[in-house]
Amino acid sequence: MDRSQALALLKKIVQINSVNPPGNETLVADELKKLFEEHGIETELVEYSEGRCNLIATLNGSSAGKVLGFTGHMDVVPPGQIEWKYDPFGAEEVDGKIYGRGSCDMKSGLMAFVMAMISLKEEDIPLKGSIKLLATIGEETGAIGAGQLTEEGYADDLDALIVGEPSSNEIVTSHKGALWLEIITYGKTAHGSAPHLGVNAVEHMNEIINQIQSDNFKLPYEYDELLKAPTFSINAMQGGSSMNVIPDYCSMKLDIRTLPSQNHEEILENVHKMVELSKDRYPNLNAKIKVVADLEPVKTNIDDPFVDLTLKASESVSGPRDEPKGFTGITDACAFKQSKKDFPIIVMGPGDITLAHQSNEYVEVEEYLNSIETYKEVAKKFLTE
Repeated sequence: MDRSQALALLKKIVQINSVNPPGNETLVADELKKLFEEHGIETELVEYSEGRCNLIATLNGSSAGKVLGFTGHMDVVPPGQIEWKYDPFGAEEVDGKIYGRGSCDMKSGLMAFVMAMISLKEEDIPLKGSIKLLATIGEETGAIGAGQLTEEGYADDLDALIVGEPSSNEIVTSHKGALWLEIITYGKTAHGSAPHLGVNAVEHMNEIINQIQSDNFKLPYEYDELLKAPTFSINAMQGGSSMNVIPDYCSMKLDIRTLPSQNHEEILENVHKMVELSKDRYPNLNAKIKVVADLEPVKTNIDDPFVDLTLKASESVSGPRDEPKGFTGITDACAFKQSKKDFPIIVMGPGDITLAHQSNEYVEVEEYLNSIETYKEVAKKFLTE
């Protein structure tokens, strides 16, 4: 698999519109399945819903041994409202960069795994064990595909896992978790000129927000050297229908990013307390809390042998690397760490994480190509030594 083929195939996948929602990841999965089958690599489609299939591809070695996992997601976020300089689904190559939605997050990482597996197959490297690629749906909306694959046991045989999310090919050994909550307040409609006849759901939500933003809301934690402190933000709100109608419904979405030292159940209990405190001012407040996603943090010890092996493999391709890092986002690793077997997980992939979800998203061509070689070197070291 030469340079031009690797670039052409990445562009082909970036050009597929797999915006989530609705996803349509099967369009990507079908292309990957066809590509793997052309090279004699086993594949399986795991359906989540209509138009949405996860893909499992397995490259078996010449003898039994460990299982190295690769994982990347096939969905991308919408292009957004800001006009792009380049077609979001054009995969245009300009000045050593490939532009397009998902070029960085994270179709380049996904395709680097694919290219590495095909290249190892073509080179007939005598691996002791196997490589399993888990290409997932719905990472951008709570890692639902990875959750399905974990529940159905597809990760139970792994001995190590690399997540190909953008990290500029640096090694990430930990990232935050996410507790996504939707809080809904219910009221009673009335004419805007007679507010005393109604119950204002927006006003009630405002009081809950005030409580969450006050010192009453606690997020106890132990400081993490790589991940720093937890965060929370109110990222979406909807309420009311008309200028002259007292609103009977309001919805607010709360994004809490957590550390390994924190307990999600305790945090959720604290959110419930904020709702109860809001009733001091509004005794008739009626609220419901929905857990949209409950994804725990991921942390692999930096002294784990797999971290050292991966660092050496990366340095053999790209030269000296930084010490392992942490980052604030979440990945499918949150779901895969729930599998029955405990194994080291790292994040390492092409692309600058600050470009993710931005207009004019791109990946550096050389970074993408280097990641292919790095994944190959990791496989050789992990499955032959």
